[in-house]
Formats: sequence, structure tokens, C-alpha cells
Amino acid sequence: MLRCSTIISSFVIAPFLFIGAGLLFSKTASIMAASLLWLALFGLALVVQVLVGYGLWWLLRNRQRSVVQTEVLQSIVHEFQTPITAIRMAADILDSPIARNQPERTEKYVRIIREETERLQHQVEMMLTLARADRNTLMLNIEPVQLHQLLHSVAERHGDYLTLNLLGADPHILADRLHLTNVLYNLLDNAIKYSSDVPEITMQTQTNADGLTITVRDHGVGIPPKLISRIFQPFFRVHDRNQPSVKGFGLGLSYVQRIIQSHNWTIWVKSELGKGSEFMIQLPPSALLPPSPSEIPKKRLV
Repeated sequence: MLRCSTIISSFVIAPFLFIGAGLLFSKTASIMAASLLWLALFGLALVVQVLVGYGLWWLLRNRQRSVVQTEVLQSIVHEFQTPITAIRMAADILDSPIARNQPERTEKYVRIIREETERLQHQVEMMLTLARADRNTLMLNIEPVQLHQLLHSVAERHGDYLTLNLLGADPHILADRLHLTNVLYNLLDNAIKYSSDVPEITMQTQTNADGLTITVRDHGVGIPPKLISRIFQPFFRVHDRNQPSVKGFGLGLSYVQRIIQSHNWTIWVKSELGKGSEFMIQLPPSALLPPSPSEIPKKRLV
């Protein structure tokens, strides 16, 4: 009798157990489905966020590039337009009756034409040199150069604001004379441009265990620390409110770095705002030639 009631109870309870299990499974499946849905929505939101962020970055990058290209183009146009205008005005004056009968004026405007033409030629050659360096087609004419003699020659184009501090005998180095001269001109011009008052510039040489160091030091406005790593970029210029009309394309220091690297030399910068900058060119021992017998000091017999 007891077995019979147990069997009957089993048949009665079993359907409810199946229904309960089904409800539990259904509830679990619903929870899992909801979790998967939320996970999918989260992943979709993340992907959308990444795509939107990339899109904004791409737009800002291209906009910034466009702004930089526009500024570069305006700078190039301005730098070419200025000497061309000066040359044209000087030519017009020379062609007028006023200058024909005044030799002093004629000489003055001929000098203006010559100087502005040299300025244009220098800018064009600099741009061509950078283009050749980018294509690895820059050819250097390496020859023995008397460094101190070259520095004296460069200093002749400047005034008393430039001091030479040349230590030891005149070292002979292996270098491209033309490009090294242009490097020194660019460093000096840069020091003059960014001097708030009368320039105070020093060119120094020093022989050391690592070879030879050429230093160009000024007491100008200095360079902000965050911008030092960018000063060798083409077309980059440090804007200072005290020098609102600094001339140039912003190619000078880029040219300097390319020429130094082409010689397998190194260049680095120290600068402090309000106190000036120091550009140091390091020549390795392989770039130095041994002194000639006439330059070797002879021992005196006592």
C-alpha cells in the first residue's frame, strides 16, 4: 500500500519537477542571453568609441598638417617675395635718370641687388641640399681644412660682437669646406636673430679625448626646454614675442643637422630661457689630421 502511494506520488510530483527545472533553465538562459546582450552592446560601444576617436584624430592631424603646410607656403612666398621686391626696386632706381648721374647711388643699389641675389641663391641651395639629403644623394667634397683659418674667415663678416676663443694650434680636419662654412654662417645668423639686444656671440674650439668640439655660444633669448627637440625639424621656428619678424624659412638648423650627420659628426644643444643657447659640434678623432712637422713644437736643449 505504501509502495503504491509512493509510486502515485512520484507520478504526481514528476511533472512539477520538470516544469520547475524548465523554468529554472529558462531563467538561467534569459540571464545568460541578457549578459551576452550587454557584453555585445559594450563591445559595440567600445568599437564605436575607438572609431570616433580615430576619426577625430585623423581629422585633427590632417587639419594641423594643412595648417603647417599653409604656414610653410606663406613663409616661402614671403621669403622669396622680399628679396625679389628689393631687387626690382633697385633695378627701377638704376634705370631712372636720378641714379645715372650719381655714382654713389648706383653703387649702393648694385650692392643691394648683389646681396639680395646671394640671399636668394643661399635659400635655394639650402632647399636643394635638404632634398638631396632626404634622397641620400648628397655628395660631400671632403678635403683637408685648416679650421682656425676658416673660423677667422667667417668672423670677418661679423662685428665686434663675435669673439673667437681658439685654443691650441690650428687643427687640420677632413670636411666639406663649403658646407662647413654654411653651417657656421647658419649658426651665427641664428644667434643674431634671437638676440634681444646687441648680440654677444663666442665661437670656440677645444680638443679633447673624443676628438674636437666647435662651440657657438650666444646670450640671446634662449629656447624653451619643450622645444629643443624640435628645432632641427624643417620649417620649424621658435616664435618669440620680442622677435616678431624673424626672417628665414626655418631651414637653417635642419640644414646644419643634415650636414653634420653627413660628415658622421654629432651636434647637440644646451639652452636656457633668458640666458642664451650653446650649439656644440663634435668631430671624432677620425676627422682630425695629424699636425704637419712644422707645427710640432720642438724641444729646446738646455
